Amino acid sequence: MRVLVTGGLGFVGVHLIDQLLRVRHVTSITVLDNCRHTAAPQALPTSQRVRFVQGSVLDAELVTHLVADCEAVVHLAAETFVDASIVDDELFVETNITGTAVLLRTLRTLGARRLLHVSTDEVFGEATNEPFTESTPYRPRNPYAATKAAADHLVRAYTVTHGLDAVICHCSNLYGRWQYPEKLIPVTVTRLLRGEPARVYGTGRQSRTWLHVTDAAAGLIAALDHGVGGESYLIGGDRELTTLDVVGRIADQLEVPASEAVSFVDDRPGHDYRYTTSNDKARRELGWLPATDFETGLKDTVDWMIDHPGWWK
Repeated sequence: MRVLVTGGLGFVGVHLIDQLLRVRHVTSITVLDNCRHTAAPQALPTSQRVRFVQGSVLDAELVTHLVADCEAVVHLAAETFVDASIVDDELFVETNITGTAVLLRTLRTLGARRLLHVSTDEVFGEATNEPFTESTPYRPRNPYAATKAAADHLVRAYTVTHGLDAVICHCSNLYGRWQYPEKLIPVTVTRLLRGEPARVYGTGRQSRTWLHVTDAAAGLIAALDHGVGGESYLIGGDRELTTLDVVGRIADQLEVPASEAVSFVDDRPGHDYRYTTSNDKARRELGWLPATDFETGLKDTVDWMIDHPGWWK
């Protein structure tokens, strides 16, 4: 199988490609990425089976050329930082919605290719008593989540209207090596290593389900190989923790006193209080389950960041 990975130099992409290279039936991997600030080109595995193309998913001519030479597409290209989407959503609308539409039109024209569209649990809005499942209604509450929800709806429309063979995966909060320091864990490690406290929104009691990026990559490959066209799968972790829990664990590992680890700031607009996911369907239908417990994964992440200061510069 020849695979095209859009956004393949991003945090999830480099881990996904590393695992795809271990799959015997994957004969070649083409990586399309525009190399924005969050990209980690130094993490892209070196292999004769990997080809990198710098460009945008908005470039219809380029996308058509690359899709024509593949049998499956993993669509990771997206803007993902909620805070940035609140300040200005233009790039999110362009990349997440229009970029997905460009890819879908190409797949419709060329036909006979599988699409794995990677989404987020944030499209479901705020969890109350029950975990998110694949049938949870969409209620996005920030511009990033809204653009990802729109992209999901486009993918589903193409599966119904045009018979596209597409699978959607919703990932929970991810962490691990090579994550750009704007998300909670890497930015907290970066600040504490500089002797600065972590900036925590509101009370810090917001809770999330956490999943190590290598487990997410394994789940995506399972969905690519075994997912049913037209279906969606939650690729979620088993550990729900508050922001304060996570920051406290990082501070403990770095031996930073609790009194020096946190600086509370005003909460951001539309902040979802809780995300929690059920991964029962992925376990049952894909044979996938998380393999990395949070403590082990967090220690590896923090230790790696200590050994790789400023890797993103």
